[in-house]
Amino acid sequence: MSSHEITQLIHEFGLVAVFLAAGLQAMGFPVPGGTALVIAGIDASAENGLPLEGVIAAGALGALFGGTAGFAVGRWRGEPVLLRVGRLFRQGPERVQELRGQFQRHAIVPLFIARFITGLRNAAGLVAGASGVPLGRFLAVSAVAALAWSALITLESYFVGHAILGAPTWLQVVLIIVGVLATIASFRFLRIGLRVRKPPPAEAAEVSD
Repeated sequence: MSSHEITQLIHEFGLVAVFLAAGLQAMGFPVPGGTALVIAGIDASAENGLPLEGVIAAGALGALFGGTAGFAVGRWRGEPVLLRVGRLFRQGPERVQELRGQFQRHAIVPLFIARFITGLRNAAGLVAGASGVPLGRFLAVSAVAALAWSALITLESYFVGHAILGAPTWLQVVLIIVGVLATIASFRFLRIGLRVRKPPPAEAAEVSD
């Protein structure tokens, strides 16, 4: 789903689109929930745009409900879910079990941090449910993380939107170009990081088996 498509959905459905994007992403679907918050935050900075508080609430509630749904699926399916997620991140079964034990012992910090990392936020609920994390602990940490994530991205985008709208035309063009270049650079760094973390041939063979 492209940024243009998300922008159209937000203009058409408003806060519902923000809620669904954040929720589907937290359930494990490849939906850019963070991008939806950025677009909605910029929209909120415009006159007659979306309500700022509503965008923050929609993003936080969507992330919490979606993560809880993923948690339920992980608790229901358990081991197959963990192994499948491990294959997506190129981790063998032994490594998955090791990470599962770490997650059970230290669930609070990984759950909170995962909310702010692209890719990990898609799988955090599934992994928490499959790892046997207590529901009460999961809900408490996820609620705080979802609110912090939604507020941070929305407010940042909101103030950036105000700066762009209030700037001269030439500065608006410069800011847009810088934003595009920063996005391209971030994707390049992500691809480089994935190559660096590529497992050795022996482990890759084990995963393929």
